[in-house]
Amino acid sequence: MVSLHGLLSFCFVLVLVLSSNHLTAKAHNKSTNQIKVEADFKIIAELAGKNSIPNADFKGLAKLALTKAISNGNVICQRVNSLLLKSSDMYTTRSLTGCSTNYKDAVGLINKSLAALDAKKYGDAKTCVTDALANSTKCEDRFEELLQRKSPFTFMKAKFGLLCLTGLKHINLLVQKERLITEGCSQTLDKELCISTVGFFQENKGLGLHGLAKLAVEKALQDGTRIHNHISVLLKTTSDKCVLKKLKSCSAFYLTAIGKIKASLPALDCNRYGDASTWVGAAIGSAETCEGVFAGKSNTISPLTPMKIEFSKQVSISLVVIKKLAGN
Repeated sequence: MVSLHGLLSFCFVLVLVLSSNHLTAKAHNKSTNQIKVEADFKIIAELAGKNSIPNADFKGLAKLALTKAISNGNVICQRVNSLLLKSSDMYTTRSLTGCSTNYKDAVGLINKSLAALDAKKYGDAKTCVTDALANSTKCEDRFEELLQRKSPFTFMKAKFGLLCLTGLKHINLLVQKERLITEGCSQTLDKELCISTVGFFQENKGLGLHGLAKLAVEKALQDGTRIHNHISVLLKTTSDKCVLKKLKSCSAFYLTAIGKIKASLPALDCNRYGDASTWVGAAIGSAETCEGVFAGKSNTISPLTPMKIEFSKQVSISLVVIKKLAGN
C-alpha cells in the first residue's frame, strides 16, 4: 500500500515540475498551455498514487555492495595463491589454479558491472554480476569433481555471493525506480526536465525548501563557471579567428550569466524570491545568446552546447524551487 507521506512528497515534486514546464514552455496560447499543465498533473498524480517512488539511493547501495564484493574477491584470490605455493598434490594444484582464474575473472566482471552501472547500462551490469557469481561457483564445482570435497573457500564464497546478490537486488530496484519516474514524466510538457527535477529532489531530500533553492542556484553557478573556464581554455587553444571572435562574445555572455546568478543568492537569503527568480531566469537568456552567436547564418553548432544544456537544466530546476518559495 502506498504511504500518504510518500504520495504527498511525490505529488509536491510533480507540482514543482509542472510549474517549471509552465515557466519554460514557449506556448502561443497561455490559457491552452495552462490547461495542458493541469491535465498533466492529474494524470501523473494518479500514477503517483498507484506507484510510490522510493527515495532510497539504490545506485549508491548497489555500488557499495559490489565494491565490497571486489575486495572480498581479491582476498579470496590472495588465499588461493597462498595455498598454491604450498600445494604438492596434482589435483589440488589443478583445482586451486582453476579457482585463481575463476576469482580473477569474477573481480574483473564486477569492475565492468560498476562501469556499466555508471553508464546506466543496467542490463550489462546485471549480466556481469551474474557471470561473476557463476565463476565463483565453478571454483566450488572443481573441488567437488576432482577431490570430492568442499573447497577451502566455501565460507568466503558465501560472503562473496551474498554481496553480489545484494548488488543485483539494488540494481533491480534502481531499474524499477527509474522506470516509474520515466513513466510518470512521459506525459509532461518537458519529460527531461521532469526526470531531472524528481532526481534532484530525491538526491537532496533532507534539505528544506529554502535549502533546496540555494543548493540548486549554487549548482547552476558551478555549471556556469565551468563553462566560462572551458571557454578560457578554448580561447588559448583555438587558432580560427572567426571561432575566436565568437568565443570572446560567449565569454562575456557567460560572465554576465554568472554575475546574475551570484546576485540571486543574497536575494534568496533576504527572501526576495521575485528578485531571485528574475536574476536566475536572466542567466538562461545569456546562455541562449551565446548559442545564437555560434549559430549565426551558417547555423554552426556551438562547442559549448552539451554543457549549456546541463546549465539550462540546472537553472530551470532553480526556477522551479524559487517559484514554489515565492508561492508559500
